[in-house]
This record gives sequence, structure tokens and C-alpha cells, in this order.
Amino acid sequence: MRLFCLLLLPLTLTVTCPAAPPNILLIYSDDHGWADLGEQGVNGDIRTPNMDQLVRDGIRCHRGYVSAPQCVPSRAGVLTGRYQERFGVEDNTKGPLPLEEVSIAERLKPAGYVTGQVGKWHLDLPAEGKGKKDRTPLMAHMPHGQGFDEYWRGEIGRFFASHDLEGKPFPDAPHLVEDRRFRVSVQTEAALGFLDRRRAKPEQPWFLYLAYFAPHVPLESPEPWFSRTLEGLTKERRQALAMIAAMDEGIGEIRAKLKEMGQEKNTLIFFISDNGAPTKEGHWDGSINLPLIGEKGMLTDGGTRVPFVVAWPGTLPAGRVYEHPVVSLDVAATANALAGLPADPRLDGVNLMPFLKGEDKAAPHERLFWRWRTQAAVLEFPWKLIRLGPGEQFLFDVTTPEGEKKNLLAEHPDFVQRLNERLKKWSDELKPPGLPTEVNDQDATFFADHIDPRFRPAPKAAAAAPGSVQGWLCRNGTLQQKGGALIVTPEAEAKAPPFITLSPLDIAGPVTLKLMVRGDAAGPGSVTWRVRREAGFDPAKRVPLTWNEGAEWHPLTVEVPSTSNIIHLRVLLPAKAKQVEIQSITVERDGKAVQAWNFKQQASAS
Repeated sequence: MRLFCLLLLPLTLTVTCPAAPPNILLIYSDDHGWADLGEQGVNGDIRTPNMDQLVRDGIRCHRGYVSAPQCVPSRAGVLTGRYQERFGVEDNTKGPLPLEEVSIAERLKPAGYVTGQVGKWHLDLPAEGKGKKDRTPLMAHMPHGQGFDEYWRGEIGRFFASHDLEGKPFPDAPHLVEDRRFRVSVQTEAALGFLDRRRAKPEQPWFLYLAYFAPHVPLESPEPWFSRTLEGLTKERRQALAMIAAMDEGIGEIRAKLKEMGQEKNTLIFFISDNGAPTKEGHWDGSINLPLIGEKGMLTDGGTRVPFVVAWPGTLPAGRVYEHPVVSLDVAATANALAGLPADPRLDGVNLMPFLKGEDKAAPHERLFWRWRTQAAVLEFPWKLIRLGPGEQFLFDVTTPEGEKKNLLAEHPDFVQRLNERLKKWSDELKPPGLPTEVNDQDATFFADHIDPRFRPAPKAAAAAPGSVQGWLCRNGTLQQKGGALIVTPEAEAKAPPFITLSPLDIAGPVTLKLMVRGDAAGPGSVTWRVRREAGFDPAKRVPLTWNEGAEWHPLTVEVPSTSNIIHLRVLLPAKAKQVEIQSITVERDGKAVQAWNFKQQASAS
């Protein structure tokens, strides 16, 4: 076609030759927080020179979102260009990606593209639920079942592949390969191999989905990148920075390869994280979402707003920051348009090219929607409505410094009504239809940690231990609830002072512990606590508590300076205590009670 057009040029200047479709490279990082891209300018720890160069060569989408705050649904959304709730893949337990859904790879085949996948897939995992324990990947749902010609499917150590790393095809593909080297290096090598195999037909366009398994846990300390991080940082932070640096170096190698192949200006690159970083203790992958509120698993910006870069040297403007909200669903619609394929009304994303080039000054989206587990949200910029379960609602102006900390629900009832109507209409189109009807305990904990402590779910009641009162036990003594109080009586033969103890708890520190007491106890006691991941009590986690003798009720107050979630408390009485009555125990944070035990009334028999 291009030769034919050139021959006609002397005869007419009105002929416009259609541009050849570009190569498309989609790079998806994993649990990579918004702050961890150097060009965001948020954190001085991060070093991403190659990703920063990609930003300078292209466009940084300041408000780039993904369609879910979790791995599987986010990947289902970006590869289909459709809200994944439309086909039931709402969270990690709802796989696999249905084969009838059309992936970008399948979409581009009629336009002559060769397609490749490298890295994390997870769209072949069976549904998880009651009685369903087997999470073995389903062979038919691996990348070859969704239109990928070549693939290196896997996260770490074990990979199902169409070719070996030397480029030789496996006759029994998908063939299981074991490679225990550092995962990011292996995935980069597989991506470079895919590009090398394109040399034979440089005129044929290609699509590569490179899904790095980084900086997702399990964290590693890969060299030489780990030694280049700052020694004063936490180990988790240093490991995350090292893994991101390895990914950054891989992206630099890939871009160098494209330039050497003469394909740099013929390749559209998307770089996006699949969701925000998890920040909860015991789950943190070392990445940072600041200044955004929330984390992976939340529909606040900390869970869904991510590093989002689009670069196409020579076609898109360089060094630009795009302010309108865009979403990962736009990748498929953009690829579809650039391949010259007919517009598909089933796609929820839009072709970003006119907007990123500056040809269309309007916002690409009137609104964006989310539903995940027991949360739902709609963004009609700058207003964002979030629902938690059937009753709790939040309205945020995401452009203000307070952002998703200040609930403006009462100030703007008209916005709330309109956004609720739009959210309900959209959610009624999903599978299953409707808004959340219950609150998942983990979702409530997310909101308690980041938005409002009052959402923290009560610890699940365990079977009452013998001798316990409202969950409290006594060691080196006995407990009795009588006369409107909890009575603590030391054992006569005990060799240590008595203490009362309670677990399980899940209370974010720091807190204030208040007791209303009276009785024959004077002198020094203490409060000790245990936090998540601690098998025993740390002697350093102890604060003094001075007891005062007296027949009148009087308060005792002590600050518990825990920086983590408290799961176990002990209150130690003075060594010479004879008998103590406790009317109430209250745990407060910021002056508000988060948990309380009142012994004024006798507990009913169970």
C-alpha cells in the first residue's frame, strides 16, 4: 500500500496514505505505589532514571486510575477494556477471565499483529469460595487461550512458556520452565527475546504485555540494586526500591533495544501499576502511596490512582503532564483505534490519542466507576462518592489538600443524590447487579485505618475461656464480676503479682487506656502489649501505671505509645495488692473511645 501511494504522488497530492499501525507495549507493574516514580516528585528515596526518561519523552497522566484496587480484576479490566464487573471478575476470588471476553491480543489479530505476554498473568486461576480450595492455573485460560501467540507466563521461579529464553519454540507449549534467578531479570530477558524475534518481519506490528512481578511480595534483596539503596531506610523499603530499580533498568534495556531495532518512534508505550501499594503491617511491600489516602484494597485514590505514563516519541508531545482523569480501560480502546479497527461499543475505555495530542480539549470521561467487594465509587471530577456497604457514604473533593480525609456529604446533598443515581444505574448493569449490601470486615478495617477509626469491626468473639469475664482473664489471681465491678483477688501462694489480660484485639495505636478503680492496691504496676507478628511480649513494650489505694472510685490513665496494631493487652497490679475492683476499662484514640468494657451490669448467662 505504501509503495502504491508513493507511485501516485506525482499524479495527485490529495491522496493520504494511512499510517501503519504502531507497535504497542503495555508494561504493568505490581503493587507499585503512586509516590514511587521519580518524576512524581514525592519521595527522594526513589531512583527511576529510565522511567523518568520515559516520562520526559512522553506524558505523565497525573490522575491515572486503574479499574480495581486488586490484581486479578485490574488485569482483567486493562486487557479487555471493559469494567471487569460486567463479566463477574470483581476480585481475586472471582476468576478466571471468561474465554468469551475479547482481550487486546485477540482484538489486534485481525489487524495483523503478533502478540506476546511476559510475567504475571493470574487470569487463569479458578474461582475461590466455599468448598473450592484448588487454585491450580487452568491451562485453557493461560495466555494462549486469550489470543497471545508467544508467552512467558509466571511470577517467580516457575513459568509456562511458548519459547525458551534462546528463542526456540517448545513443541509441547505451554511448557513448564523452572528458573530460580531474580524474577525481574528473568522477565526482562523474556521480553527482550520477544523483541528479538520480531527482527525477521520488521514491518509486522506487535503487541507485548509485560507484567513485572515487582515490587509485590515476597520481597527480595537483589544485587547490585539493593546495595545502592540508602542504609538508613527500613529493610522493606530498601527491598522495594531495589526491585523497582531492577524493573527500571529492564525498561531501559527494552527501550535501548527498540532504538537499536529502529522501532523507537513506531512504538506506543504504556506504563501503569496494577493498583496501589499495600501498607498494612505484615503486608507492606515497601512501596509508598503518599500523599494519597488509602492502600491496595480501597477505592480511595491510594488504592486505584497509580503511576501512569504514555509515550510515543515523535507522535505524542514530550514532557507533558495530563491533568484529566484517565483509566487503564483506555488502553484497549486506544489500541483498537490505532490498529484501524471499527469502534466497539462494548468497550468502556476511550481512545486517548486525540486528548493526549491536545486535539480534543475536553475530558476523556464524564465519570469513572468502581465496585469492589463491599465498596463502590464514582468519580465525576472533582467529586468522588464512595460507598462502604449499604449505609456508609463519603463525598470527597479530590483536588483539595484534605482530599479523601474530609467528608463533604452534609455540605453537598445535591451532588450526593446525583452521584448515587449514576452509581446505582451503572451497578445495575453488572454481574451480579446492584450496590453492596453488606460490609466485609477487611474493608471496614481499611476505612478504620485510613478514614475513620469508628469503622473498625469488633474482634470476632472466641469461645469464653474458663474464668474469663467479658474476655478478660486473670493470671496469679482470680476474677469475679459482682456488685457492679470486676473483682481481682491475688492468689495467696502466687510468686508474682496478679495481672489481667485480654486477646484477641486489633486496635491501631497509639491509644490511651483508662480504668475506673477502687480497692486495696497501691504502688507501681504497668501495662504491656503485643502487636501483630509478635509471638511473645517485648520487654520494651511496657509503660508504668501507678495505682492508688482508696475506697472511692477513681480513674487511672496511661498512654500506650504503640505505633502498630495492638493484639494483646496486660494490666499488672502492684506487688502488694490485696483486692482491686474495676468498674470499667476504656481504650481511646484521639479522645474517642474505640473499645470499652463496662462491669457495672452482670453479664447475662449464655
